[in-house]
Amino acid sequence: MVRTAVKCGLVVGGLVLLAAMTAACGGSSSSGGTDTLATQVGVAKATPTPPPQAKIMIADNSFTPAELTIAAGTNVVWEWGGANPHSVLLGGRASDPLTGSGKFEKVFPTPGTTFPYQCGVHGASMSGKIIVQ
Repeated sequence: MVRTAVKCGLVVGGLVLLAAMTAACGGSSSSGGTDTLATQVGVAKATPTPPPQAKIMIADNSFTPAELTIAAGTNVVWEWGGANPHSVLLGGRASDPLTGSGKFEKVFPTPGTTFPYQCGVHGASMSGKIIVQ
């Protein structure tokens, strides 16, 4: 008789717990949308992480720094700060247009590579290098 009462109590308790869980997970929110378990327990949605960034300044006929070592996947930003027009000539392609202000950006995804670059106006006398590790 005691075993039957215990089994009955466990079954009733399990049903009550199941009903409570169903109500908590499947109901509607007061705003009209459907709540999810992740929302109810405070789990935040994953947001993509932007790539790391490095900056090279272009001013007074020089790149600063002229040589830059970065991790693979880094976004390099060349930023104009002088009055003279310059461009970034990288791999046979120049930033467009020649300018004395603004930015030029490129992501370098491949480790173990080196990218020499120069100014399209001043040539080899104004050059730099990106080393990707």
